Amino acid sequence: MTPETTKHRFTVEELQQADDWSEGYCLACRAPRDCCEPDAQAYECDECGAPAVYGPHWIAIAGLFAEGEA
Repeated sequence: MTPETTKHRFTVEELQQADDWSEGYCLACRAPRDCCEPDAQAYECDECGAPAVYGPHWIAIAGLFAEGEA
């Protein structure tokens, strides 16, 4: 799963919180992961095991956010 192939979208608020808490999100299953750098790329997901966890800055740059509910 990559930013180009994911269907998941995140709110600006989710990305801001993830940045504050050093979290990233899995683009395969949308699960959060602790201990992620803001520009994390392809970290392993603790939930599904996919190498698809990206940091909030990476997600924002890829345009995977929307105002309001995701």
